[in-house]
Amino acid sequence: MRSLTRSEILLLTLCSLAVLGMGNLILHKQHKTKLKKVEGVLADLQLRRSNPNITQDASTPSEQAKVWEDRMAWLDASMPKMTNKDQEQAKLLEKLRESALDYGLDVDGQSFVKPGGSQYYKEVAVKINLDGPERKVFQWLSELQSSEKFLAIKFIKLDPALTSPTLECDCNIIVAQWFKP
Repeated sequence: MRSLTRSEILLLTLCSLAVLGMGNLILHKQHKTKLKKVEGVLADLQLRRSNPNITQDASTPSEQAKVWEDRMAWLDASMPKMTNKDQEQAKLLEKLRESALDYGLDVDGQSFVKPGGSQYYKEVAVKINLDGPERKVFQWLSELQSSEKFLAIKFIKLDPALTSPTLECDCNIIVAQWFKP
């Protein structure tokens, strides 16, 4: 093996310095990006700390108790009462079916699901299979998400029809409604 000439050593040194320089530039850019994200989070946290309307996390147990008492009062005032489990389940199924039809979705199948619950709530649940344009399915799903309705999506499976030119979507969903115990 022969030794390197002076010009080869110079070129090897320049190439090594170029690689190291580029590596440092890339690391510096990543560091600055992470630093900007951290500064943004810190600014947001400082804003939350200084603005009493934004802060939701009470630091003392008495302040936390007040927050939970307010939430429990809202639940007592807002959560609907169940009159009859079967009637409520049928109402939920009909309401979901009608709202899906309002969005132009085709309801393929519908069925009742065994109701659940706990000591804090009673539940009725239904299963709906529907399909339609993907955009309409997502709009319908976003309409369901509301704390005032006491609806919970317990299961969802979306299957987009990739071969369809109109972006059709098949949706299997189990929705539950919660009531006072």
